[in-house]
Amino acid sequence: MILLGCLRMHYLMVDNYIVDSFKNSGSKRALCKLNNQVEFHCAFMSKKEGGYFINIGMTICKKLKIKEGSIVSAAFMADNSEYQFEMPEELKEVLDLDSDANKIFQKLTEGNQRGLIYLVTQVKSSEKRIERALKIADRIKKGVTSPRTILK
Repeated sequence: MILLGCLRMHYLMVDNYIVDSFKNSGSKRALCKLNNQVEFHCAFMSKKEGGYFINIGMTICKKLKIKEGSIVSAAFMADNSEYQFEMPEELKEVLDLDSDANKIFQKLTEGNQRGLIYLVTQVKSSEKRIERALKIADRIKKGVTSPRTILK
């Protein structure tokens, strides 16, 4: 596969038969392993012109030393994790301690759950991840559940 780019985003086109095999099993999410080195959660997304792609973040590109036009190998596996995203320890702990926030979090759409998890994982220091997890717990109890607006 060849890594493609568009502004600040990199992506891989994925063969339809791969995506169809996941869709037939009821999922459009997977674990992807690039160059047999880096594993990450991904979603198969459709392009307007036809076909499917997955996004590749800049962190992964830097780790693998790849750029637009690089040839990469990609292996896809079923993602059987609870949220199809790695739950940060800090957010898990906050939700375990705050049953009201946890109940609300569990009722959110899967996309909003993943979005909130992502917001916590993007902070590097554990202390800041705890602060962000606490803020998210507080905000969802106040009715703000969208990852796009929760930190505002």
